[in-house]
Order: sequence, then C-alpha cells, then structure tokens
Amino acid sequence: MFEHKLTPEEITRAVKKIRRRYDDYVFKFFKSKTLKFAFEDRYRHVLRQGADISTFLMAEISAIEELIEREEQRVVAGEQAAEAKESFSARVDKVLEQQRQMIRKYPYISFHRDADEEPRRLLGALCDLEQQHWDSLMRVLRDTAYSRSSLVSSNLENRLRYLAVLDSDRVSSGLSRYLYHLNRFPRDYHAIDREAKDYILESAFFLHELNDLMLRVQSNYPQLGEKQRKRLDEIQSYVRGMIQDFRLKEFKPRT
Repeated sequence: MFEHKLTPEEITRAVKKIRRRYDDYVFKFFKSKTLKFAFEDRYRHVLRQGADISTFLMAEISAIEELIEREEQRVVAGEQAAEAKESFSARVDKVLEQQRQMIRKYPYISFHRDADEEPRRLLGALCDLEQQHWDSLMRVLRDTAYSRSSLVSSNLENRLRYLAVLDSDRVSSGLSRYLYHLNRFPRDYHAIDREAKDYILESAFFLHELNDLMLRVQSNYPQLGEKQRKRLDEIQSYVRGMIQDFRLKEFKPRT
C-alpha cells in the first residue's frame, strides 16, 4: 500500500482515515469503542518505540478494512430484505452523512489545514454565540440575579471568551495548544487528539451550564417581558441546537 516512507502530512491523513473507519465500524455494527481505543494504544506505543510508522499504518488499515468487510458480509448473509428496500450500508452511510451535515450549518474557521472539521465548526458556532447573541442575552438578564456583573455570568463570559474569541492566528485561547501541536514536527498525535477532545469537552460543559442558567431564568422570572422572553427562547434554542448537532448531550459537568 505504501511504497515509500510517509511524510508527516501523509501520516496525518492515514491516521485520520483509520480513526474514521473505526468510527464507521463501531457505529454501523454496534461494536465496542474499545477496538478504537486499542488502536490508539498501539499507535502511541509505535510512536514511543520509534518503529516504522508506514508499515504499522499499512497493517492497521488492512486490519480495519478486513473487520468491516467481514461484518458487511455477515449482514448481507443474514438480511432477507426485499430488493426495493434500501441496503443496510446505504442507510448507515446516509445517517453518517446527516450527522456531518448537522455541523456544516456552522461557520468553518480556517486556522490550520490539518485541523479536524469538528473543532473548526465548534469554534465557528461559539464565535457566533459570542458575537451575535451574548450581548443580547446580557440585556435580557440585566434585571435578574444573573446580570453581567454577577459571579455566574461573569464566569460564563470569561469562559466563552476563552473558547470563542479569535486571536491573530484566527484561533481562540481554548485551541491554542491544539494549534501548537499541529505546528510541531515530529507531531505528537496523541497530544493533538487530546487537545481537540479537551476543547470539545470544555465547550460542552460551558453550553450545558449556560443552558441550565437560562432554564432557571425562565422558571424564576415570570415577570420578563414578551420581547425578553422571546429573545431568551431564541438564544436557548441556538445553544440547545449546538448541544444536539455536535452530540454533546452526554457531556455534562459533574455536580
């Protein structure tokens, strides 16, 4: 498969492909995520040992493709669907594409050519929240216990700025370590993956806490005017949409 030693860019693409194929395998065939975790462990071990990464990736791609082919053959053999019915594989591909389309409604922030689409889109969505909705939300909360000067709102605002406000590199402070590791060679792919996941997790915690705050306001301040309540509903709908579209529902902060 690989006739030469891979360049850093080719390694990045190969690792992304393997991770994507493991995600497909887990989702399509309802398999445990431990299979993907095992690949990540093997990959980190090879990096630490300084072994031939090209040979390793060739073997890993062959292995996951064989697993997928085996499961597809098993599904085909067990299915008795009529010809008119959409194939299992096509249905799954459609679901996966729908999930990708869910986040493509958000701005695509271009800060590094090798950055994954999910943190780019999540950064874009948070930028919109900060630029288009935050000041309006603070006006709605002005006469409540959650005004801009309150500890709760001040803390949330600082966290939003950390996650969403772009610097000269068109990246937020929350993604600065991710960008740092993308720019290093040789690359630490474990660190790159960790920084992306940390950003997504921090964003999820922030969005859930913001949503909880708006729920409390809706419940505790029935005296809000019609325009204020309508604007609050619009902002909450946007926040809930982000949680749904980026599949962050289960990533709630511990209480």
